[in-house]
Amino acid sequence: MRSKCSVPALMAVVVLALLVAGCAGSAGSAKPLTTAAKPEILARYTKVSLATSAQGDDSSKMTAADRERIAALVARKVQEITPNRFADFAATTTDAETLHVTIAFTRYDEGSAFARFMLAGLGQIHINAEVTLEDRAAQTVISKFEVTKTFAWGGIYGGATGIKDVEDGFAEAVAKAVLGQSSE
Repeated sequence: MRSKCSVPALMAVVVLALLVAGCAGSAGSAKPLTTAAKPEILARYTKVSLATSAQGDDSSKMTAADRERIAALVARKVQEITPNRFADFAATTTDAETLHVTIAFTRYDEGSAFARFMLAGLGQIHINAEVTLEDRAAQTVISKFEVTKTFAWGGIYGGATGIKDVEDGFAEAVAKAVLGQSSE
């Protein structure tokens, strides 16, 4: 025998799951595509070189300014998590102390604010990239990650949230990957 409360309770659980999965300020996820570099391996690097690119049609709306803004957010997030960890974030050398980080954006979709306002889950915001950590002096790839951030809230919050609000969570996931603290 089914209870009358089971359907509303199930709907509440589904809505709550959608809301928790898409919070604009939460960190994105970093899924290792190769063996994830451990913090002790990354500890030898004292400088970071950040480079960005846009790959494919799903990131074609992304401008160079968007990529630069996100790279600056990544640098800021690394500094927030581990102050004074890296001496230089603009390193352009290929010396053994420089960790080269390439963020190749594969999806940058601001979705539809109106659709998000109308119903949670519609008009989602997506930021996806393949992040590569390299030692160019040794000509080796240290680690690769698929970093994703999705926002799917609805109502006023969903309608008022833009892609720039979601970039912070994406940058945090990249920063954690750079520091060997990936979420998965």
